[in-house]
Amino acid sequence: MAKWKVGDKSNPGSLQGTFEYESGSTTGESVWSVQQDEKPFLEQAKRDRDTGQKDNVGYKKFATIPDIVAIDILNKYGIDIHDPNTMRDRDKMIKFRNIIKTEYKYLLSY
Repeated sequence: MAKWKVGDKSNPGSLQGTFEYESGSTTGESVWSVQQDEKPFLEQAKRDRDTGQKDNVGYKKFATIPDIVAIDILNKYGIDIHDPNTMRDRDKMIKFRNIIKTEYKYLLSY
């Protein structure tokens, strides 16, 4: 069974994901990995925080989410942020926001 792992979340410079597989009693890393450069996402989140947001703008951007983080959350918590139905599910969105606020603070836009 494939398992997703994201690098050290406390160190924003190490957002790299790898897949592991489990075959019978042998577990080990696969021969391939998935990586994403998180720097543009971190820079955008910082710009968003620095510029601030007006309270009366209607839609308020919550965070800048790299795909590797979205995949990690999908595999750990079963929340698919790319599914349009997730955006309409208040409970899932509250859970998603709490995950971002606790595990990925540096991606917040405010």
